[in-house]
Amino acid sequence: MFRKSLLALLTLVLILSLAACASPQTPASPATEAVEEAPAFRVAMVFPGAVNDKSWNQAGFTGLERIKNELGVETAYLEQVPSTDWEESLRTFASQGYSLVLGHGDQFSEPSKKVAPEFPDTKFIVVNGANTAPNLASIALFDEQVSFLAGVVAAKMSQSGKVGYIGGLEIPPVIRNGKGFEQGAKYVNPDIQVSITYLGDFNDAAKGKEATLAMAENGVDVIFYYVDNAMLGIQEAAKGANVKLIGCIFDQYEMAPDLILTSAIQDISTAIFEAAKTTKEGKFEGKAYLFGLDSGAIALAPFRENVPADVVAFVNQVQQDILSGKITIERMSQ
Repeated sequence: MFRKSLLALLTLVLILSLAACASPQTPASPATEAVEEAPAFRVAMVFPGAVNDKSWNQAGFTGLERIKNELGVETAYLEQVPSTDWEESLRTFASQGYSLVLGHGDQFSEPSKKVAPEFPDTKFIVVNGANTAPNLASIALFDEQVSFLAGVVAAKMSQSGKVGYIGGLEIPPVIRNGKGFEQGAKYVNPDIQVSITYLGDFNDAAKGKEATLAMAENGVDVIFYYVDNAMLGIQEAAKGANVKLIGCIFDQYEMAPDLILTSAIQDISTAIFEAAKTTKEGKFEGKAYLFGLDSGAIALAPFRENVPADVVAFVNQVQQDILSGKITIERMSQ
């Protein structure tokens, strides 16, 4: 009896000892949820021409550089992209996870319309674009306002009563500049003759030279152009043809001081930067953004000794009348 009691007691002590040595159970902690960081905001841009062309593409590249430096974001670009690769270039950047992909020119309107639905989480912007969608916007300048002023200058400076406009591709923004120019010239002189030529190319200097010489032979003595590198041919021809010029995009006076009366500055870089900033802040809207004379993004370049004071005063008054609404310039359809 005693041995049985002793055995039971030893067994109990052993059980209690084992229990005391066992590690206490740690209460289960709630599962830690994985926190995914939002992907970095990155911007890519596709250019149809060279980014150092001192014209349209360089203006766009300036905007991209501002995005990189002032917003502190990663950027990438492709330049001199042929038309056959426009769509695929947009698609490539989108598939690489870029937050915002821009096409620099109306040429990208249709390609972006095809690509944007494939990447609903990517924002697309086309400069001078024609289409919009939930993730597709366009940004443009009110071309007609500044080209109207260019037409006023041309008509006031023409001695022959004949002025001309040379555009690159016959696409909406180029057409708008030509029509605005014609309206401005006829505002000054309803009987003035306005010749309009499209080269079918922005960069062909030989075509630019040929078109300038043809206009000069017909008596045109002031030409406004809206091209890229083709302006080199236009300027070369104008030197020997007694033709004055109105430049585009940048103040191009230093390129040909004896020829350039003024330039229709189109600071598209500011519009591009502001659009990217808006997108980064999460305020993107799939709509058309338009910048006019009142935004400061478009303006005539400063006048120099080539333009008399009375003409400068007249042009300045016309600009004030546009800003005040006394002169109404309609935005032309795409």
